[in-house]
Amino acid sequence: MIKVFIALLLLAFHFTYPQNVVGNYSSVEPKCKLNLIIDTNNHFIFIVGKHKKIKGIVKLSKQDDVNYLDFGNGINAMFDKDTIFIRNSGNSMNPFVHFKRCDEMYIHLAKRINTNKK
Repeated sequence: MIKVFIALLLLAFHFTYPQNVVGNYSSVEPKCKLNLIIDTNNHFIFIVGKHKKIKGIVKLSKQDDVNYLDFGNGINAMFDKDTIFIRNSGNSMNPFVHFKRCDEMYIHLAKRINTNKK
């Protein structure tokens, strides 16, 4: 009975939580100098250029097979495989800009693969 309960719990956990977002990410767009680090406790640090840092805890959710990230302060994203998609700016009906140094409407952050071999 306990084994069945644990199996069901693991199965539910697999389908309710998004993919593993832990890692270091860099902007795909060449003009945008934005990096993101997410640790195992869901703490994050956005590093914009060389100086500005935005820190906090990212909230993860999944809806209709889409993984969402909420960094707070209106910064929301979608996550798929190893890429994070952030809408950086709005339009005339809903004007906003999250990262002014990135002159892009959408920012794509790709997970960096650790190439350090020990």
